[in-house]
Amino acid sequence: MAGTCEACGSSPAAPIKLKRNVGLVVVHRTYTVTAVLCASCADSATSEFQKETLVKGWTSPRSALLNPATIAANAFRKHKHRKQLGG
Repeated sequence: MAGTCEACGSSPAAPIKLKRNVGLVVVHRTYTVTAVLCASCADSATSEFQKETLVKGWTSPRSALLNPATIAANAFRKHKHRKQLGG
C-alpha cells in the first residue's frame, strides 16, 4: 500500500491503473491514468472511466473490438485495488 489518496488525502490508498477507449469514427484513442486512490475515489474514477468507455468506445471499428477488453480490465483492476486495501 502506498499512503494517502491523491484525490482526497484519505488513507489507506493504493495505486490503480484505469483505461478509457474513445472511438473517433476512423481511429480511436486510449487514455490511461495511474493514481494512488482510496476506495471511494477509486470507485468514482472507475465508474467515470467505465461510463465514458461504454458511451464513446463504440464509434470506430478498432475501438469497438477493444472496448469489451477495456471494460473487463478496468473491472479486474478495481477488484484488485479493493483487495490491496483489504476489502
